[in-house]
Amino acid sequence: MTVPGGRSGLFVSFAALGVTAAFVPAVLPVAQRAIGEDLSSAVPVLFFGLLLGVLLVGPLRRMLRLRATVMAGSALQAVAIVAASLSTSPALFLAAAAVAGIGFGLVEAAGSIAAKHAATGSATGLLSALTGTVAVCAALTPLVVAMTSAAPSAACSLAAVPAAAIILVRDLEAPQAAPVISTRALGGLWFVLPYALALPLYVGVETVLSGWSATIPERALSLEPGVAALGTSAFWTLMALGRFGAAELRRRGIGPQAILTAGITVAMIGLICGGILVREQPVWALAATAVAITALAPSYGLILGLALDRLDAARGHAVTGVLVACGSLGGTLVPAAILLIARDPASGFTFAASAALCALIPVLTGWGGRRALKHTRMSAAR
Repeated sequence: MTVPGGRSGLFVSFAALGVTAAFVPAVLPVAQRAIGEDLSSAVPVLFFGLLLGVLLVGPLRRMLRLRATVMAGSALQAVAIVAASLSTSPALFLAAAAVAGIGFGLVEAAGSIAAKHAATGSATGLLSALTGTVAVCAALTPLVVAMTSAAPSAACSLAAVPAAAIILVRDLEAPQAAPVISTRALGGLWFVLPYALALPLYVGVETVLSGWSATIPERALSLEPGVAALGTSAFWTLMALGRFGAAELRRRGIGPQAILTAGITVAMIGLICGGILVREQPVWALAATAVAITALAPSYGLILGLALDRLDAARGHAVTGVLVACGSLGGTLVPAAILLIARDPASGFTFAASAALCALIPVLTGWGGRRALKHTRMSAAR
């Protein structure tokens, strides 16, 4: 039995995203030991691929159904997991990370469009549930990596999840082609700009914390690679708690902007504490970071949902890919900039830069809310 509106296909596809999102960060310490090279750059490479995948969704929608795009993205993720597990050189591992990112981007962008179509009310509710599913699957993935650390090729088994998504996504329902809307209608979308600026800031911070969720504890606590992989599991467990907690708060009637502002504020404080303590008190630094991750967790779904809730279906489809692309751009640039400046994922600068970016997010989303209200009043006046 399928969930009405093709939601079961969406949940399976997003579950596969969770596997891919956790696999590359979790396997980094293991792969670095096996290959003998620093592979920290795989994180920005992964998100550069994600950006390419998101940008490809627009052209593909003119030729393919959304379900075909999701199936193609899932297939690329499966191939990338196998390739990364069998990598014997940095070039092959980085190429696998890029392919994984492309597949991730295809599924995330197409799936977000389908979520807008499938949502019966506010898009924030369904998006929170989907991103929560990502977090649950991502939390389980590093356990497999840890258990197979002595024989990295055994991690190929994780490719079964995106492979299953290729089959089970057939019930996905969404318009075949992208709706055509006038340039004049798009001209009224400037109030979405603040959300397009907030998304790359959030995704950049999340990428730093998720992409190096095994590398940071490995270096801060001098852990074995197999044990360090569990840092990624801890990260996504905290993300799941934060996201499902936010979904419960939404069901209790608390507004998304209030949840977002409170969460970002707590996260910023936690990151500042982590940066201060990471060298002298690494255990307490990681504890403060754990609080920050939990508080930060629901931000993506809330920011994207706040933007989409202010749009009708046609305009929502038109800008979803743009918003997701903006987010993935942050996932590429922020960790790359940190590596360029600090050269160490576990440095105090990593935490300080992440906290500074967090401070801007509620300012931008609050500005977006005021712009949207002004736009609504102007439209009503006409």
